[in-house]
Amino acid sequence: MPQNASASPTDSTLSTQPAAQGITRHLLVVMGVCGSGKSTVAEGLHNELGWPWLDADSLHAPSNIEKMAQGIPLTDEDRQGWLTRCHAWLAEKQKAETGGILACSALRRVYRDQLRQDGVKPLFIYLSADTSILSQRLKNRPDHFMPTSLLPSQIQTLEPPQADEQALTFSVLPEPAEVIAEILTRLRTLPSNM
Repeated sequence: MPQNASASPTDSTLSTQPAAQGITRHLLVVMGVCGSGKSTVAEGLHNELGWPWLDADSLHAPSNIEKMAQGIPLTDEDRQGWLTRCHAWLAEKQKAETGGILACSALRRVYRDQLRQDGVKPLFIYLSADTSILSQRLKNRPDHFMPTSLLPSQIQTLEPPQADEQALTFSVLPEPAEVIAEILTRLRTLPSNM
């Protein structure tokens, strides 16, 4: 298990909390660059919504983890097997109609397209932050395999979701609990077929 992943089981369901009552089950991909808080927000949404969640870092091949730990950016080729496993997890949750929350960088549109293939319909939750905040967060988590030195390559790779993609953007300047509450509010207003 990657060093940033939750120690609790991730692919399980919980009871829906009162703040999440009335929210239609969706597939959510909590996306953004390293340090944006994807895992924290995804796990928080899991705790409120009760839907299964997974940190996509747990689906990386050991060679990818080793490469990133050495400060070497992943290539598109490195990411192919990982994206295939992420897509399979989303497809399984869509078929089971459980909803699902995947914390996954999904930095480029082509990666998001791969997650959307074969009729899988995730809603992307893009966590946006400026470089100084991201850099500070990465410095404050020394046990993570992703070094601060990889942040510039992640920012260079990032293609924020476009208007024609099913995506919602949230600033991560507020505390995670506030971001999670804002996401829940937005989810409550979405049409059930989104």
